[in-house]
Parts: sequence; C-alpha cells; structure tokens
Amino acid sequence: MKNILIVNAHSSRNKGDAGILLSMIDSIKKYNPDCNIKILSRFPEVDQLAYDVPVGSCVYNISIDPKTSKWSKLLSAIKLIKILKTKSKSSNITKDYEWADVVVSCGGGFLLSHGFSAALLQHLVQLKIAIDFKKPLVIYSQSIGPFYNKYMKILAKKVLDHVSKIFIREKITYQWLEKISLNNESVTLVPDSAFCMEMEESELADKVIDEVKNQHTGPLFGFTVRDWNFPEVEDKTFYRNKYIESIRRGIEYIEKELDGKVLLMPQVLGPNPFNDDRIISREILNHPTIKNAELLDYDFKPRELKYLYSKMDMFVGTRMHSNIFSLSNFVPTVAINYEHKTRGIMESLNLNDFVIDINEITPENLKIKIENCWKTKEIVKRNLLETIPEVKRQAEQPAIYISSLNKLQKMG
Repeated sequence: MKNILIVNAHSSRNKGDAGILLSMIDSIKKYNPDCNIKILSRFPEVDQLAYDVPVGSCVYNISIDPKTSKWSKLLSAIKLIKILKTKSKSSNITKDYEWADVVVSCGGGFLLSHGFSAALLQHLVQLKIAIDFKKPLVIYSQSIGPFYNKYMKILAKKVLDHVSKIFIREKITYQWLEKISLNNESVTLVPDSAFCMEMEESELADKVIDEVKNQHTGPLFGFTVRDWNFPEVEDKTFYRNKYIESIRRGIEYIEKELDGKVLLMPQVLGPNPFNDDRIISREILNHPTIKNAELLDYDFKPRELKYLYSKMDMFVGTRMHSNIFSLSNFVPTVAINYEHKTRGIMESLNLNDFVIDINEITPENLKIKIENCWKTKEIVKRNLLETIPEVKRQAEQPAIYISSLNKLQKMG
C-alpha cells in the first residue's frame, strides 16, 4: 500500500504510546519501503515534533481534559453517536481517509469502557469512517476491552465486525471479543509492537547513569509509577494510598536489604496532570523513610528511554511499556498490572510469577515479588535472551500483512 493512514494516536508525551508509533513506522517502512505514512493524533501540535512523518488532527477531536464539564462531554458524545449511526460523506474532514490506501488503527489499549465513554466513541468514529469509505482497516497489536457498559459494547461490536484484520497483543482480549459476541473471525495474536522499537544511545542518559554510579556502587533499580483512579473499586482513596505505601515500602526494601539505588523514570509526562508520572513520583519520594531514591526529571525520547532502561539491573514497572522497554533489553522485571494488557503480555513471556494486580498490591506481596525476581534474575535474563528475538520477529506480523495488501492490490 502506497498511502498508509495511522489513526487513534494519543500523545507522544506518553513515551509508551510514542514507542508504539515509532516501532510501527519502522516495521511498516521495512516491509513497505516506498510507502507514504500520515498520523492522525489527538495532539498534533505536540506529536508533529516526535515523528518523521506528517501528523494531523484526528477527526472530531474532543477534549479529554478532566476539567471538561459533564455537559460538554455529553454534547460531544451525542454528536459522535450520530456520526456512528450515519454513513460518512466526502468532505474536508474525511480527505485523509480518501487519500489513504489502507487505514491502520495504532497499537495500544484504548478500545474499552468502564462506563459510558466519549473517548471510546471518538476512537470508534475514526474506524467507522475508514469502513464507510471501504478502505482496508487494520487494527495493529491492540488490547481490546473491558466493556462494562452495555451500549458501548454494542457500538464496539458493530464497528469491530467490519474491520479487515484485527491483531491483538494478549490472550485476554479474546475473552472480551467473545463477550461482545464478535462475529469477525479475522483475529490474530501477536506481541506488542513496541518490542520492535530500536533504542538510541543517549549522552544525557550516559551522563545521568555515570553521576549515579559515582555516588552509589550497588545495583540500580528502575521504577515507573502512575496515578490511577481505581475504576473497579468503591473506596478509591484507600486503594490509591495502599498502592503508594506499597511502592514506598518496596523502595525501602531495595535500599536496606539489596543495597540498591531506585530511579523513578519519566515514562509519561502528560498530556494532563493525572497522566504526568512525575507528580505521583514526587509524592512517593516525599517521605522520611525514603533515603536514596530519586526521580529522573528529564524529557527523554522513547528510544533514549529504552537505552536508559538497559542500564538497570532490575525493573519494577506500573507503566506497561516501561516493562516492555526493559524486558526487550533482557532486564528482569516485576510488573504492576492496572489493566489486563500487562498481565497478558507478561504471561506471553512466561513471567506470570512477576505480575501483581494494582487492586491487590500490598507492601508485603510487592516485597516478595521483588525479592523473588532478584534471587532468580540470572535465570530470568537467560530466558529473555532466548525468547525476545522471536517475540520481536512476531511483532512485525501486522506490517507484513499490510505489505501483503499491497501485493494483492497489484495483482488485482
């Protein structure tokens, strides 16, 4: 396919999302060297600086600012539902879709709803326009679900049944597709695309690590944390406090028992305060029992961040793509699962023993996970050295499929 339109992009301030897009561009160009790629994003003014392909605004872009009024969100949702129920016509809004030979929904985990969701409606609209214009539509290594709202479930099924090819990145998604009674049988399991992203040496990362090692001779532990709204529980404040206390106690254990230095990593810096990991990182560090841990408050590019993670002796990640960046560098990792995508990906690497659900985390069970991972780190690393090359190869399957569409078009 000559013209490839990537839709559903979120924000490059999330280095995991940016890593997915970078790896997709790398793989698609590898198998389609003469193609033209364009991205449609929620934040084009930010993202156009992050990629070496054109970036435009996604269609019917709506605000995801938590401060947006419920009335405004409701009006947006009503408009999006109307679009989902009518066939799209040629207009200035749809010109990118008409330009495209194939439309690709970018990798990630955004086709879900914990309740009535304007964000899900917007993502579905971006897919439906491709269907209306009869464009081949490929979902690129995604986690899909959960769907806890009946109406959202119906709308998602209606769109997904008409997708040309669905690539999912973990087995739990099969269960959610079955729960929405999906009729589309063109579903294939592949690893997350970000496993393929090449890292890039960074003078800043080298400088940071050298400065740390001048002050500390023990092992280095990378951490990512995130704020979370605990949508499946009632006492959200209790669970948030438990998560923070568990992280603090995990850091204390590493400092006291393993002589380790903990570095909290800047995996996600926006696009809003809730999704700025530095804020909750500072909250965790602001405690008298934390002695040596520190936040690396830098804006690394995704490839640089992956290079930085390769310097760690072990990793503890709440952000899933921080875990992927570290695991693809053979770094033993404990993953904190806040959506099913994390558990599914860890299970695909036979690392079930090193996953802990964010709702179930306690200081004691996190300490046990860290302790067990550290004790078996050499075994884990050997297993990763054996499995990751094949994981990377399989993660390119969606790009190969897109290339096959080009061959079929030429034959036609």
